This record gives sequence, C-alpha cells and structure tokens, in this order.
Amino acid sequence: MKKALILCASHNDIGCIYALKKLGYYIIATGGVPGQMGEVLCDEYIQADYSDKELILKIAREKKVDNIVQCCNDFGVYSAAYAAEKLGLPGYDSYETTLTLHNKDRFKAFAKEYGILSPISLPFDEINTAKKYIKSTQYPVIVKPVDCSAGNGIHKASNEKEALEAIDLAFQNSRSKRIVIEPFITGKQYGFCTFLVDKKVVAYNTLNEYSIVNSYRVDMVTHPCDIFDRVKDVLTEQIEKIANILSLKDGIFHLQFIYDGNSPQIIEVMRRTMGNRHFVAANALTGVDWEYWETRAKCGMSCHDFPKNWQEGYYACKVILAEKNGKIERIEGLSIYDKYIFAQYNLREVGDKITCYYAQPVRILYLQFSTREEMESVLVQNYRNDFVKVS
Repeated sequence: MKKALILCASHNDIGCIYALKKLGYYIIATGGVPGQMGEVLCDEYIQADYSDKELILKIAREKKVDNIVQCCNDFGVYSAAYAAEKLGLPGYDSYETTLTLHNKDRFKAFAKEYGILSPISLPFDEINTAKKYIKSTQYPVIVKPVDCSAGNGIHKASNEKEALEAIDLAFQNSRSKRIVIEPFITGKQYGFCTFLVDKKVVAYNTLNEYSIVNSYRVDMVTHPCDIFDRVKDVLTEQIEKIANILSLKDGIFHLQFIYDGNSPQIIEVMRRTMGNRHFVAANALTGVDWEYWETRAKCGMSCHDFPKNWQEGYYACKVILAEKNGKIERIEGLSIYDKYIFAQYNLREVGDKITCYYAQPVRILYLQFSTREEMESVLVQNYRNDFVKVS
C-alpha cells in the first residue's frame, strides 16, 4: 500500500483525507495540536509543526512516503513543496515558485514585472524605512505582512497615525519580518477558484466574499460570483499567463480580487484548498469533488479526466462566531437557517473558551437557496452574528 503524508488533520483538511482514503493510501498526518477532527480518519499521527520544512522533510524521508499532501495553510504549502522537491516527489511547483506565489512582496514584484492586474505594492523589511515612507504617501493605504493568511496583521490606514500602528502590527505578525504597503482600493471582494490542467483553466467555482466580523478575514461567502460573466475571460487569461510563465503544475489556482467597477485587481493568489471547508458548498455548486482532484494532482496522478464543470444554483457558507472572548454559555437562534442548511460542522460547544473570537469558528453552516435574491436577503441584508452567548 502506498503511503501519503498529509501535513495537518484539521476540519479544513478532511476533504483531502477522504480523497486519500478513496485512492487507497496509508495516511500519515502531522500537526502541532493533537486531537484535530480529521486525526481519527488517518492511520498514523505524528505531532510535528508542519511549518518546519526540515522536520517535514525528515519525517517524509524516514517514513518513506510515496506522496505528500499539503494542508489548508500557506506554511504547509511551503513545507510540502520543499520536501517534495528534495525527495523528487511529484505534484508540486518548485519551492521558489511556491514562495513567489504565496509571499505578497514576491508576488507583487512578479505581477509588476509581467503586467499582471494587481495593485502596486512597496515592500519593506526594515520598520523605520516603512515608517519614513508613510510620511509622504497618499492615503488611504493598506498594510500587510507578506506571509500571513486569513487576514492576520492586515490593516487599512487613513492617516499617518493609523499607518504607524498598522506597520507595527504587520511586522509583529510577519514571521519573516517583511511587509507591503499599497493603495487601498475601494470595491467589492471576490474569490475566483480554478483548476489547472496542462496550464489551462478547466473549471471554476466563484464567490462573493464578506468580511464582517473582521474586515480582512472572510466569514461568509455566497456562490456564484455575481460578476462572473464580466471577469471570467480576463481572469482566466491572467491565470493562464501566470501558469505559463511559472510552468505551474496541475491543481487548484485560487485568487482573491477586488472589483472597482472597471477591472478586477488581484490581491492574493494561492495553490491550496481554502478555509472553512470551502469546497462543501463549491462541490454542490459545480457537481465536482474538488478536493479529490486536488489530492490526485498533489500525488502526481493524471487530472486529464477532470469532469465537465458548471456553476448551477445558489449556495453559501456562513461562519458562526462569538462577538467577544469568553466562555460559551449557550448557542441559540440558528433555527432561522434550518430550511436552507444542507451541511454543517460543529467546532465548539457550550463550555468551551473563546480566546480569539474573530478567528475561532463555533459553527460553519452550508446553505442552499432558490434564488440569489433570497440568498442575499437572508444572509446579507439581514446579516446576524448574535447566536453565541459568552460570559
């Protein structure tokens, strides 16, 4: 039996674990925190920090694994690409390419060089230089660590005082102590997820993104993207251009963009599955098991038979969060969504402690609607997040 190493077994990685089981692998999982939801589905668990690329390489070598499957985290992508390259395993872009796509400063430099639609950013690796720059820049700006996901360390600044605070926070959140500063673009944020085969886009699942509890961390999405027809050709061209320049391997290529009314501006790209079990709703939307095909790609298997793709219906993912830190006393009122829910994950229960309310989901709901108007009325126009009571 072939052996695969998957770099985490959280709820976000369950789809890839199921895919490995379907493909007949003996599954070894790592992760820094034992007791993750997917751990019981694996054959073996090794407590290990998946962001430590040398440790992941050591484990993969000692266990003589045939394939490596990254997790739903950029640092897991780095480690998987690094170990795969060192061991000559298939399925991954080069380590340098992985760093280029997943580090904001490197991607923005690449985008500028090759004319990719993306806001121009200035990189900084020295805090005083960044603080000197913002004395003469135009506002508003947005300040970001280059190597964080899920909105960590990102802040908009409308004046010098706010920018100084944002720079401090961005450097604190960056492991590499590097940040970017770029003009703040006003517009709606979207996701555009594709699957590449032979550097061509063969499938889409698209979404409107809402960051309500934290302005830079997505907590609700609706499918499909409401401007898909306006942006699909230009974004497909941009993705295939990137794929050809960097000789990208088969698999998921996801990007986030802001639409300012004229053109899409790419703010982030990634080659991995997304958080909040994104593909539960996306699979229903498209009729395709995306995590299965992504796992095939990461194991170096052919993806030429990727099934015909469509976007049909109206689906959503809503993350239920607490409004503040504390002990969960009760969870109530979610019955208003009962008629729409087709799947859900319960991640925290009464009695659990919330220590970072905007980053610790209590429930994740997956919903289906009859029309876009119904979906937007229930979730957006009548938005609620007062279901978790803490003390």
